[in-house]
Amino acid sequence: MEIQSKEQVRRYLLAYHGLLNEPIYNGKVGITDFICKVGCIQFDPIDICGRNADLTLQSRVKNYEKRLLEELLYEDRTLIDYFDKNLSIMLTSDWPLMSRRREQYRNESRSSEVVEQHEQLIMDYLSQHEYACSKDINLKERADWYWSASSCARVVLETLYFRGDLVIHHKKGTIKYYAIQSNVFNENLFDESLSDDEHDDLFLLRRIQAVGILWDKPSDALLGIMDFKAERRKNAFQRLLNSHEIIQVQIEGLNQTFVIPNTSHLLFQNPPKVKQDRTEFVAPLDNLLWDRKLISAIFDFDYKWEIYEPQHRRKFGYYVIPVLQNDQFVGRIEIINQKKTKTLSVQRFWQEKPINRESLSECIQRFAQFNQAKHIDYADGWIIPMSGESSEPL
Repeated sequence: MEIQSKEQVRRYLLAYHGLLNEPIYNGKVGITDFICKVGCIQFDPIDICGRNADLTLQSRVKNYEKRLLEELLYEDRTLIDYFDKNLSIMLTSDWPLMSRRREQYRNESRSSEVVEQHEQLIMDYLSQHEYACSKDINLKERADWYWSASSCARVVLETLYFRGDLVIHHKKGTIKYYAIQSNVFNENLFDESLSDDEHDDLFLLRRIQAVGILWDKPSDALLGIMDFKAERRKNAFQRLLNSHEIIQVQIEGLNQTFVIPNTSHLLFQNPPKVKQDRTEFVAPLDNLLWDRKLISAIFDFDYKWEIYEPQHRRKFGYYVIPVLQNDQFVGRIEIINQKKTKTLSVQRFWQEKPINRESLSECIQRFAQFNQAKHIDYADGWIIPMSGESSEPL
């Protein structure tokens, strides 16, 4: 069993994610290469300084532009929006693997009587129109839905999307336009039938590859794997070990046994050294952070996305993201992109470890470019330094 120090494992993980030294991903090819490696990236529509999928990619893909992801999703159709670990973006070629999730929605969904009543109307409408959003369909009555009561049009469109009858054709802001799946792709993406063991092994391996390292214990990284109870999880871990898809490893100072993909064994054995200063802002739902207890154990960094916390219980703020420098999380930052004035507003940086301020400044400049901001505004006293560190601005 391989044994490495925490420092070596940190460098392995960051190199695995393309977050150490020079960026290794570039352009559309880089985006698809990264998503191919990790299986999927998590999507969230909230846009304070970039949506989660864009934030995940901007930290890895050199000179990343948001339009590149939109083109891959809605022009090239190389990528697709669907559920993997919650709502995600994945390779279109992986869509058939999600057949169990679609089957679940075919068998049970909220307000099923509303869907049954109106689904033919919507399918007929989409047979005559290339795409539609809920506002295009004259079904304004309200119905019970997962997040809150919504129009019948939205309920039926989203249910048909969950079932796989529809796919997202494109988006305008947060508005989704749907189309019949077989009309969007040259060939139907047929569901793939998997046995219980095949399903569990496939998705456990996807999640290990998504993070780069996991442990055999309950983990947020495993969210979205259907019916994945403790016994099924342990059995899947053992089968993947027996087939040499994964390798057990040990980290000095930690009693827990970890596993890595077999394909990254050489990288784990010989993680690269830090050769240059690099600072990145990491998305709150970044693959690297999917198991925050694991990150706490390896990086000695505790992060909680406080967006769903009541204001009086927040320690930092509504949308605060981790700051990575070299092979350490050195703090967290609150940034707001003011789109109307094209201004990136840097509210606070909480410093938790020694930092290279020039590298932090360069990262803020890149982040402004990513957000198409022409100005950067620093709030008074925006750096909250470590004890003994200077609070002078950059």
